[in-house]
This record gives sequence, C-alpha cells and structure tokens, in this order.
Amino acid sequence: MLIHKNAKNDHVYILGKSSILLSAPHGVSQVRLGKYKYKEIGSLNTALLLKKLADCNLIAKTRNNNDDANFDLNCSYRETIKKLVKQYNIKYLIDFHGLAAYRPIDINLGINLGKNIENNIKIFDVLCNELKKNNFTVSIDQPFMAGKTTISGSMKAEFDNLWTIQIEINCAITNRPENKEKYALLIDVLLDWLKYIEKN
Repeated sequence: MLIHKNAKNDHVYILGKSSILLSAPHGVSQVRLGKYKYKEIGSLNTALLLKKLADCNLIAKTRNNNDDANFDLNCSYRETIKKLVKQYNIKYLIDFHGLAAYRPIDINLGINLGKNIENNIKIFDVLCNELKKNNFTVSIDQPFMAGKTTISGSMKAEFDNLWTIQIEINCAITNRPENKEKYALLIDVLLDWLKYIEKN
C-alpha cells in the first residue's frame, strides 16, 4: 500500500482500485473562524475500514494547521482532491463526518437539495432504502446539507460529472462499545452500497 503525504504533512491519500474516493477531513481537530473544534474519531475509523474492505481511494486529514478543510475553500486538502479526481478518474466522492451524540438521528445525508447527486439519483435512493430497511433513522440535508462551501458541494461545482455526498454518522454509533453491533451492521450496509456503486 502506497501512502502519499502532501508538502504540509497535514493530510494523506491512499490509492485503491476504484472510482470512489472516501474522504475524512475531520479525523483531527479543526479551527473554524478562530474556534477550536474537536476531532470526529468515528468518521476517520469508518473511512479507513471501508477503504480496506472495498479497496476504495482514501484521503484523510492528519494534522490541524489551524484550518478546517470542510469550511476553508482554499486549502491543500481540497487541492489534492481535485488532483485525484483529474488523475485517477474519480466518479464518486463520499465525505464522512461525525454527528453529535445528542442528535435524534443515526445518519444525516447531505446532498445540497439534490444538486450533489443529480447525475445518479438511483444510487442515493439505494443508500436511503438500505439504511431505513436496517432500522437506521435517516435525515436528508438536516442538520447539514453539504452546500457549496463544503468539500462535497464545492467539488460538485468544480466537476459537473462528479457524484458527491456528505455522510454524517451519529458518534454514539461509532464510538460507544454498547453500539458495536449496530456499527457493524452499518459497515455492512455501506460496504454493500459501495460494491453496488462500482457495478452500476
């Protein structure tokens, strides 16, 4: 496995045999408008696990440079994503985040009012249906919609043929031992969905 680091050494990317790029920008702490934000541990773990199981491409933040890759439009993390999309024929960008445990939902799917998924609605419907069928509570664009300033929204605006989504997973699922079976089920659902994407 070849791991590539950027010049600032604040993120890495690992190539796989896939047209899918998994992203985990908040696996480390961030600074947004001068405010410190804690890392979302479960988001990075999920992306790493799915990368290993599905052999997708992966990009992940590894150090806080007083920035927030999902907020700052001009950052090296996004520049690397653009390079990967161009060089490796990336067709799907799946950006993982952690939802606060107090939120009353399991999964928030951010699609920017449908703009980020408009070139393949079916893939999105399959994900929603599978999550709900397995008793996960799902919200769309609430509380986070993955608008034009986010990684998902800005990359869709940059590359019209790219399909993007921001998946927020409640950290009570990813981080609490008592929910390990529910988390394992979620990984199974997401893995099956990634395989479906590659076939379609």
